[in-house]
Amino acid sequence: MRDDPDYVPRRLRVHPSKKFAATLRKEITDGTWAPGTVRRSGDLGRRFGTTPHVISRTVQLLRKEGLVETRAGGGGGIAPCGTTPSAWQQVAHRDDVEDAVRKRISDGTYPVGELLPSVALLGKEFGVATSTISLALRPLKDEGILSNAGLTAQYGTVVATLIPSDSCPEPGAGDADTGCGEVPDADRERGSFHA
Repeated sequence: MRDDPDYVPRRLRVHPSKKFAATLRKEITDGTWAPGTVRRSGDLGRRFGTTPHVISRTVQLLRKEGLVETRAGGGGGIAPCGTTPSAWQQVAHRDDVEDAVRKRISDGTYPVGELLPSVALLGKEFGVATSTISLALRPLKDEGILSNAGLTAQYGTVVATLIPSDSCPEPGAGDADTGCGEVPDADRERGSFHA
């Protein structure tokens, strides 16, 4: 090897991620990679003929320099900093999912004692990965609003307590006129209401 005229000692070699980062940096600065355009790691890997690990290091270098933003998941990818791609504006985030589920519990769409739609169905509805749905439901479980339907999560998630709606801002503020804070008699008879 050392007889080879093109031999470069290992300590002097430049990691491929630095070469690829230089190429992408040039494309960002000269406008070839337009702001708001999303690229996928897999596409970059095929383009440069390298592994996902090398592409990950390449993107990490560019992110540290503040040149690109990344977003994980099906609606994610890599885009130059400065403008948010329209594809990213339409994708729900964990907080959006949590807020939507909270609202549905408070307005009775998801009644107390009933199973929530599956994580897979909620993922399809919001256009996010099932892991995002699980992360969105975690705070609701921590607060005791949701609980597992069986001994394990495989049986589903059930609404354990009522969240007051906007018309009943205080928990337990029952009102004969509005029915706020009251549990339907049918739920009391079935024993499905968990206080």
